[in-house]
Amino acid sequence: MILARRSVASARHLLQNQQPRRFDSHAAHHAAPVNESFGRSFYVAVGTFASAFALYHFTKATKESGSQSRISSFIEKWTPSEKTFEQRNALHTAAVEKAASDRHLFISQDLKSNYELRNPEAAFQPGKPYNVIPGSQADLSEVIAHYERENQKQEAARVARMKDGKVVSLYE
Repeated sequence: MILARRSVASARHLLQNQQPRRFDSHAAHHAAPVNESFGRSFYVAVGTFASAFALYHFTKATKESGSQSRISSFIEKWTPSEKTFEQRNALHTAAVEKAASDRHLFISQDLKSNYELRNPEAAFQPGKPYNVIPGSQADLSEVIAHYERENQKQEAARVARMKDGKVVSLYE
């Protein structure tokens, strides 16, 4: 009961603080007459009905002539014949049979017995290739002798040029 009294008191307070309504300020003036149109929805409804009626008569087959409707004849005109579909199916069947025979051929082969290595020298030479002294793994005495002979020939040619006085640089 006390809650009801409290809510009535607060509602009374709200009604007292509202601004009074005044209805007499525009009572003497009336709005001017306006020509109202049917609106967009009326024209959409009429247009839908008319187009549905026209479409029905356009697609209706004539019973007395025994022919198809205009839309059915148009669709039939652009549809490929059964002969075209038979040719496509025959080509597709031949391609699938060829693919199946190729697959059976590849599946029936034995697996490779050898494997190609990406880096064969790493498989046959264990150890890291860093800090390896030249000649520690192979006999290079013939190679050393060959390059010593080449250097001796070049040195003899350089000394001969220096005797003639034609050489300016030591490295030519």
